[in-house]
Amino acid sequence: PAGNLGNISAIGKALRQAYQIGLINHMPRFAAIQAEGANPFYRSYMTKFADRFSLQPDTVATAIKIGNPVSHKRARRVIEETDGVVASVNDAQILAAKAVIDRSGIGCEPASAATLAGIRQLVEAGVIERGERVVGILTGTLLKDTKTGIPQGSDSVVIQPTIEAVRSVLAG
Repeated sequence: PAGNLGNISAIGKALRQAYQIGLINHMPRFAAIQAEGANPFYRSYMTKFADRFSLQPDTVATAIKIGNPVSHKRARRVIEETDGVVASVNDAQILAAKAVIDRSGIGCEPASAATLAGIRQLVEAGVIERGERVVGILTGTLLKDTKTGIPQGSDSVVIQPTIEAVRSVLAG
C-alpha cells in the first residue's frame, strides 16, 4: 500500500543496495497501490510525474489516507528505476480484498488490503501475468484499524455480554 510513500521508498532503497553489493541478482519491479480517494501519487504517475498533486483524502483505508505524501520524490525514484507501476483502487475493491484476506485467517486493516486489490487489478489489466511470482506486503494487522475490525460480508450477531449468551449462540 502507498500512502505517505515511506515504505516503498525504504524497501526500494534496501533492495537497490542489496543489488549493488550482489546479494540479489536483479531488481524487482515495484507497484505502489493507492486508494482512489487518496491517490495523489497515482495522479502524478498518470502525468509521467510531470505534475505533483495534493488533495483532501477520503477513503476507508485510513493508514494510506494521505493527500500530500512526504516521500513522493524517493518513491518516484523507485518506480522509475524499476519500471514500476502505480495503481489506484476504490474502497469497494479494498473491502472485497479485505474479506478474502480475512477469510484466509490473516486479518488485516483496509490499507493493507489495498495491496491485494491492486494486484488483482494489475493482473486483470495484464500488467502482471497470471502465474507470475508476486510479493504483496501487508503493512498492518486487523487491530490497527478497529472501525473495520469485523470481517466484511459476515453477518453479525448482537448478544448480551455473558458466557451463557455466547454458549447459546455457539450451540446454534
